[in-house]
Amino acid sequence: MTGDLVAALRAQEDAWATRPLLRRLYRDWYAEIVDRLAPVPGRSVELGSGIGRLRDVAGDRVVLTDVEETPWVDERVDALDLPYVDASLANIVMLDVFHHLADPARFLDEADRALAPGGRVVMIEPYCSTVSTPLYRRFHQERTDLTADPFAHDPGIARGVFESNQALPTLVFWRHLDTYRRRWPRLRLVERRRFAFLLYPLSGGFSRPPLVPLALRPPLQVVERALTPLAGLLAFRCLVVLEKSRPIRPGSA
Repeated sequence: MTGDLVAALRAQEDAWATRPLLRRLYRDWYAEIVDRLAPVPGRSVELGSGIGRLRDVAGDRVVLTDVEETPWVDERVDALDLPYVDASLANIVMLDVFHHLADPARFLDEADRALAPGGRVVMIEPYCSTVSTPLYRRFHQERTDLTADPFAHDPGIARGVFESNQALPTLVFWRHLDTYRRRWPRLRLVERRRFAFLLYPLSGGFSRPPLVPLALRPPLQVVERALTPLAGLLAFRCLVVLEKSRPIRPGSA
């Protein structure tokens, strides 16, 4: 499988080199992630680093990893079996990784275990809105199943690193948020935001032809800001930040 993954990532690297709007969007997203890193002691680790472009923004602040060894990462790490001692990580970073997890509940258990108090999971993922859901289903090769149980093991995703359910972030952090909060009370949801109404779909992503040039980014950003109240209808992306609660010291209540 390593050869298949490397080949797919080399295709992404080629797309990155030839798509300036896509590069700018992802760098903006990486900057959003870096701005939200928790300043607590411990390592910061990116899971599923792909072609490693977080390093362009974060430098050496974050260790780059992937589920298999590739030329772009520092370490091989399985998100469902984190090789870190308890309470040792400052941050876990994920961009387009959570929806590839065959067992999101197991990952959340592992994050709860491995994060230091005050540590964070910071992720940017697909969001299934009224507009994006049918477009994801029509134009994207990855599965989008809003009827799935987001806390159950998914044998379809477990078949390989390219399998996914793009609906998982929407299901866990919006539609089934009460269940999430009940099961992981120490991983507090401190921020969630839906965004990417126009620029991202018009960029073509990594696989489809871009529909607008980089020069149209500023005016389209103005339009996107105006559309913010309609995020639930229009968003293609979401930002989610989870923070591990700090223990309450005796007498501090």
